[in-house]
This record gives sequence, structure tokens and C-alpha cells, in this order.
Amino acid sequence: MTFRLQTYAVLLALAFSPSQGWGRSFRAGQEFRDNAAAPAMIVIPTGRALLGSTEAETTREGRTPAFAQWERPRHEAVFTRPFAVGKYHVTRRELAAFAKETGRALGGCVVVQGGKWSDGPVSSASWSAVGHRQGGNHPALCVNWDDANAYAAWLSRKTGARYRLLTEDEWEYAARGGRETARWWGDGTEDICRRANGGDARYAAAVPGDRTANLACSDGYAFTSPVGHYPANPFGLHDMLGNAWQWTANCFSPDPTSAGDAVAQGECKSRSIRGGSWHNSVSTLRPATRFSLPPAMRSSSLGFRVMRELP
Repeated sequence: MTFRLQTYAVLLALAFSPSQGWGRSFRAGQEFRDNAAAPAMIVIPTGRALLGSTEAETTREGRTPAFAQWERPRHEAVFTRPFAVGKYHVTRRELAAFAKETGRALGGCVVVQGGKWSDGPVSSASWSAVGHRQGGNHPALCVNWDDANAYAAWLSRKTGARYRLLTEDEWEYAARGGRETARWWGDGTEDICRRANGGDARYAAAVPGDRTANLACSDGYAFTSPVGHYPANPFGLHDMLGNAWQWTANCFSPDPTSAGDAVAQGECKSRSIRGGSWHNSVSTLRPATRFSLPPAMRSSSLGFRVMRELP
């Protein structure tokens, strides 16, 4: 009888373990990990925000009208429950654990070779060979939309919690960090190289054929930087702008107010990506910027981060 009671107690403890969220409280701004395999997460506070941009913002930034129209009309998003977001991009080290355990094939990727972008996927390129040197604490690249979702599902199984990609509204709310300016630090761009990794002078020298690189400064990296190298936004999140584009859950819609209704897992010609990357221009590195790519696309500018639902 004693043995049965002890066994029952152990099973009960596992069923209501902290990784499930039972008996565990979360507070805004709290950092936590569900286990050693899980990325560091930050609890995002409840609240509301105006998402998208004004015409004044896109005109000031020189945003191409065809792209700027995807950022309007502005719309309000309300978040009545807190949720957690990866403090950083999913890193190369974290993706390596997933790739090793699942054996998932992650090959074929558009990369920079010989100072220019390849015309299409390079068969020998993958998350472990992205065309430039990376450490384990750099963002994982060459990951398509299905790869990112497979990682989130694997992480959910490992922790007992529910991880997934952010919706566009969740992503922009988190990226703004409670601010309505063009970027979390304000409307100006003079400090951008101290706060984000984009298409700067070093990148322009490494890839001279790419005329879109226009950061008139040096951020210290031609390609990716280690996660957390630049300051966090007011919610405690690093690299929400720059370093690597981030897949979101949404099917892309030109109308940002309908994007919240388009998170279907079925057929989708293009998925929304947000945040910009290590090669993008000043006007792209804004929370309001919306772009999309085919879900099968793998590129050395494409990464992701995950969110965790809270009880």
C-alpha cells in the first residue's frame, strides 16, 4: 500500500509539473526556461496597442508605396492574457539539438557566395552551413516555415507546454515594447547601428552588389551577430529588429486588419515574416514592416522565435 501511494504521488507530481504551468505563477517581465532544452522566455504583459504605421512614418522612412500599403490601416490589438516570447531568436545551438534528435532534413538554402546572393537554393547549404561563420549563440538560419513549426511541436513534447509561432499581432505588440514610435527607442535612426544588426557598411563591403544596404554606420557585423549583442526592448526582448527575419504563424494578407484571421495550417501561398535581417535597409527595420515569403523558402536571412502560451 505504501509503495502504491508513493507511486501515485510521483505520478501526480509529474502530471502537475512546473513545465505544464500548473501551480506556477507568471509575472510580466519574468524570464524563465521550462527545461534545459527550452529557450529563455520573457513574459509579455497584457495591454493594447495600435499596430501598423501612419503615412507620415512611411513617408519619412522612404518606404516604397507598394510595401507601405501593407502597413495600413492601423488597427488596435488587445491582449487580455499574458503570454511568453523567446528572449532571443532560436539559436543555432538550440536548433542543433532538435535536428540531432529528430533527424529532420534541413538542407537547401539561398545564401551569399562569393560576395553575392545565390540565384536559388544551394543544395550543400543548410542551418549548419549558412554561407558565413556562425557560433552556437547566433540565430538559427535556413529554416522554412514547416521547420519552425516542427521545432515548436518538438519543444512542446519536450516540455509539456504549448509552444508555437507568434501571430503577426502578437509579434508586433511584443516588438513595440509598449511604444508607438517607429522603433522602440524612438523615431530617429541615428542610433540604429548600436541597437540592431542590419544592412550596414560592413555588409555593403561584403556584398557590394546589394544596393539596398543603406545604414550609414557600422553595427559591427557583416552577417549575423550573437543573439543578445544589442540592447533589449522595453519588454526585455533582443533582436526583434534585424539579425534575422522571423516567421510568423499567419498566412499573408495585404490587409493587416484581417491577418489575425489567417493562421490556418493548411495551404498557404505565402507566410508573413517580420523584423528584418542582417542585410536589410533602415526603412525595413521597423515593427510595422510586413513582408512575406513562400513557406518552403529557406534563406540565410530567415530565422524564427517561439512563443509559449501561459495558463
